[in-house]
Amino acid sequence: MTGEKQAAGEEVVRVKVTRQTMPAMDPRHGTPHPVEERVFTFELPQGTAVVDQTDYGHAGRFNPCHLRSVAPALQPKTPQLLAVAEAIAALL
Repeated sequence: MTGEKQAAGEEVVRVKVTRQTMPAMDPRHGTPHPVEERVFTFELPQGTAVVDQTDYGHAGRFNPCHLRSVAPALQPKTPQLLAVAEAIAALL
């Protein structure tokens, strides 16, 4: 925990969203257009999950969220994690 006090029995869930624009012809995508990427990092008591979303192939229109990595204990919750990422993306 980072300087926060947690009450007994209280669970903390953190969600961090980062956004990056990769330039045209970047080695990560190779297309002639810039590609924007969002990365959603979920920190839960059971572990961490990372979901990404890009506008690859559809400049300005994001593709569905994709699970990048997940703690084994969170694997059964993959559909819920993707749904939460999509809901947050709709707010951005």
